[in-house]
Amino acid sequence: MRLGRPCDDRPMGASLPDDMWAALGRWVFEPITVAMLVAIGSAYVAGLVRARRLGRPTSARRWAPFAVGWLALALALVSPIDAYAEVSFTLHMLQHLLLTLVAPPLLAIGAPLALALSTLPTGGAKALASALRSPVARVIANPVVGWSLFVSVPIAVHASRLFDVALGASGWHAAEHALWVAVALVYWWPIVGVDPSPHPVAYPVRLLSLLLAMPAMSFLALGIYTADSPLYATYAGLPAPWGPRALHDQRNAAVLMWVAGNLVMVLAMVLVAVSWKRHDDEAQRRLEAREDAVRATT
Repeated sequence: MRLGRPCDDRPMGASLPDDMWAALGRWVFEPITVAMLVAIGSAYVAGLVRARRLGRPTSARRWAPFAVGWLALALALVSPIDAYAEVSFTLHMLQHLLLTLVAPPLLAIGAPLALALSTLPTGGAKALASALRSPVARVIANPVVGWSLFVSVPIAVHASRLFDVALGASGWHAAEHALWVAVALVYWWPIVGVDPSPHPVAYPVRLLSLLLAMPAMSFLALGIYTADSPLYATYAGLPAPWGPRALHDQRNAAVLMWVAGNLVMVLAMVLVAVSWKRHDDEAQRRLEAREDAVRATT
């Protein structure tokens, strides 16, 4: 366990044991990261408590996914995954998948904005509602914008020096994490989220967005896998045992991106299809109820 990252000049990975059981103790408690996680969790729990006091308890279908999403975020940022992402591209990829494909959609399903609108004081709720109607919110909620960012940012980061730069500088690494999460939230919120949106997305468009994201992710994974040498000098230059197996580790990371990434997309498509069916069934029931009411009055 350590608080923060080392500030000395030791090679990255020099203090990390190449032993699974020893690795389990390498938790990283960055003060800013921990404060952020505590703030997110506390704010949501406070909303749940206030909603219950107001007689509007939140369904487990909302708070349970949010809780799992929060745990995924914590797992990616403070567990040994974060420590070993410095020396293993495979674990770095796992971290990025947690930050982009697991935590954001689950947080979105938790409907935190709807919870805030129903539990904030009147002034705060009005301010949030106004922000959701703003031009910026309309642009962010546009599925084309979300898809474009979700597809282009990973390619731009992995195909440039940005990835290597982030490996060597803790500040840039933190900024990279923030970028991954922000882009993923912009993408997933209108796809699987149930919060009020200035740009509601039809279910067929949601499915198309998920379908089109899969080949883009596969293209990037293929590019990483077929490289005949390590793409990132930081990993290749690590001391043994990390550096000498950088190419093998890189290919494992590409396989993880392709398999796990596409599996998440397929599961998301199933979830959207089920939600679409439920939405249509509810609409049909309301229509039939209105017709029955009309017949009863005639």
